[in-house]
Amino acid sequence: MNGSSYINQGENIMAEFIAPRGAQRIHAPRLHIAARVNELQRSLSRTTHGIRHRAPRERTNAKLLVLVPSHNEEESIGDVLNALLNQTRPADRIVVICDNCTDRTEEIASRYRGVTVMRTINNKERKVGALNQAWYRYQAGYDYVLGMDADTVLDRECIGQLEAELSETARPGGVMARYTFDQNLGLTAPARMLIRLQRLEFAGWTADALRRNRKTYVLGGQTSLFSNHALRAVADNNQTKGPWDTSTQVEDMQLTGDFKAMGLTTNVSTTARAYAGPMLGMRALWAQRRKWDEGMARLLAKSAPNKWVLTLWRSQFGMASNAITRIGFLFLLFAALLAHNWIWNPLWLIPPAVAMILNLKLAWRVPNRTWKDLLTGVLLVPVELYLVFRIACTAASWVYVLAGIKRDGWAQQAAAESGKSNGVGKVVATMALIALASVGTVVGWIYVPRNIQHEVLVYGWATLAIVTIAQTALMVTRIIRPAHGLRP
Repeated sequence: MNGSSYINQGENIMAEFIAPRGAQRIHAPRLHIAARVNELQRSLSRTTHGIRHRAPRERTNAKLLVLVPSHNEEESIGDVLNALLNQTRPADRIVVICDNCTDRTEEIASRYRGVTVMRTINNKERKVGALNQAWYRYQAGYDYVLGMDADTVLDRECIGQLEAELSETARPGGVMARYTFDQNLGLTAPARMLIRLQRLEFAGWTADALRRNRKTYVLGGQTSLFSNHALRAVADNNQTKGPWDTSTQVEDMQLTGDFKAMGLTTNVSTTARAYAGPMLGMRALWAQRRKWDEGMARLLAKSAPNKWVLTLWRSQFGMASNAITRIGFLFLLFAALLAHNWIWNPLWLIPPAVAMILNLKLAWRVPNRTWKDLLTGVLLVPVELYLVFRIACTAASWVYVLAGIKRDGWAQQAAAESGKSNGVGKVVATMALIALASVGTVVGWIYVPRNIQHEVLVYGWATLAIVTIAQTALMVTRIIRPAHGLRP
């Protein structure tokens, strides 16, 4: 819809809104009409501002398709489309895929000139099915396909930078933008802290990927640009109508694995920036990470060993070692106290001190950092609690996979984000199980013979010290490692 259409609609609605009291009304009550007028005025203002401040457009012979799968994204889709329409490298087609929407996502997207709105047909595969349907329908004739979430806002040069990098890549599969989060989206102190921790986590992950010659084991679905030739090759190889695998909850990771299997390159961009939608509550974050972790665990359980799969296993082993050191330290501490065999050694202060320095370095490199980001890294406690939370997500996911329990991660995340999940009950139940296990361990330890207690403590502390030294050495390596000007 163009600007004149907005003005005409606004005049019609205003004429009706200010009609004499006795005049007949054929629309909604006054308050609803006033809200619609305000919304139309804001839309007109955004459109006018975009036209006036539009950056110079970059010309390219390649054709680029953007796919935006959306399910009830009325709060964010406007900002997403404004950012897409104001790119220095304009997309040749933008498709908003409305998948079983029950809100005003389709209505809002339809107002934007140059945006194609598509409804999915009998889609039961959620985001993955929506992507496949749209790709199958629109991909012909395009050189590149940008897949992005409907709550991700792109920097205005993002598409052009992604295309420039992918066009210069040998055997291109895809390139992923560098993700961060807008701190201003947090309206409460807990939400702002949660965003801050997610910013720190993603900065650390991206920095590690950039260090590995930009290689990534997952082209995140938040914003990634793909070679359409590579997508067609995956679809042909899998004999499916789309390149995204509908049997997994981590379709972006599976697609990256398919690229790797064909010898294609998957990189993290050194320049392109995207602001992903953060999780603003613990329930939503738990559901999101459970979906990711469980999807990765199921992928690993069925995958044959190869270089890419070993990279995924390394991340799991890293999480397991973090769990071992923390659980091991707490167990040995209380066991030593109960056995009256606790001897304090100041050397145990070294690992936390090194961790604080590493967190401070990462916080310093967080995009648009503030002093609160730096303080969070130095305090260590929030970061440590966040790590424990991530360990719990990973452990719970593996328990479900090994037990053969299947769950709909997409539905769980949607329910959590809307506040409908039974998050409190699950947390209480989990805490009760941990408490019972802890009490049972303490009671059992009390009745263990003294000589066995001594042996457990001696070998336990020695093992813990070796693992902790190795972890500390890795942290020191990350601290002194040069960044070569690459920022996460």
